Amino acid sequence: MKWLLLLFPLTVCYYTCTYGRWALQKGYKRGGVGVFILAALVLAISLYAIYFKPEF
Repeated sequence: MKWLLLLFPLTVCYYTCTYGRWALQKGYKRGGVGVFILAALVLAISLYAIYFKPEF
């Protein structure tokens, strides 16, 4: 069940990474790196919230 909850953040990260790759190819180095950092942050927060955060 937790894998299904992780499916949406994974698709968002994939889409974001493809945009970051495009930005780097077009010469937007600062924006491309920022997008990759944003994608990593989204995935890290999602993993923490789904697997490591204690339920209340």
